[in-house]
Amino acid sequence: MNISRLVLGFFAIGIAATFYITAMGYPAKAANMPLIYSAVVALLGAAMVGQEVFSIQRRRQLSAAGAASSTNDAAPEEETISGQARNRKPWKAMLAFLMAAVYLYSISILGYLIATVGFMVVALAMIGHVSWRFAAIGIVLLVAVVCAVFIGFLGLPVPLLPPQFSS
Repeated sequence: MNISRLVLGFFAIGIAATFYITAMGYPAKAANMPLIYSAVVALLGAAMVGQEVFSIQRRRQLSAAGAASSTNDAAPEEETISGQARNRKPWKAMLAFLMAAVYLYSISILGYLIATVGFMVVALAMIGHVSWRFAAIGIVLLVAVVCAVFIGFLGLPVPLLPPQFSS
């Protein structure tokens, strides 16, 4: 059983429920996108939890049938590599959630542009599988699309810059 996936699934469901409840207080036009996103995140979290629960049941059935011996045939090198990868992944996922919480808080202090670019640079550096050219293009496109949706389409006031500069 992968406890980190189980915890992340329940955490995603909790975050989605929080955003869903918060979005219920928004005006009808502004609430559509957060309600949709929170429902999708809750469904993905439920799928993650469901996948772990079903994998536990499947392992129990396999061990009862005596087919569990095939999992011990891996080479020692593969076991240490997969063990190291397992040790890193939960921390990266939890760090990403912590960074997301800090990011949400920092928007009110730094403004959307600086907070988003900073968060994306740190997150992509942590992942490490993306070239910086591709990351820069992705960051610019993300910021542009979010600004177009929330400012242009929904007409919401988004704090683009820190409060000191937007006065």
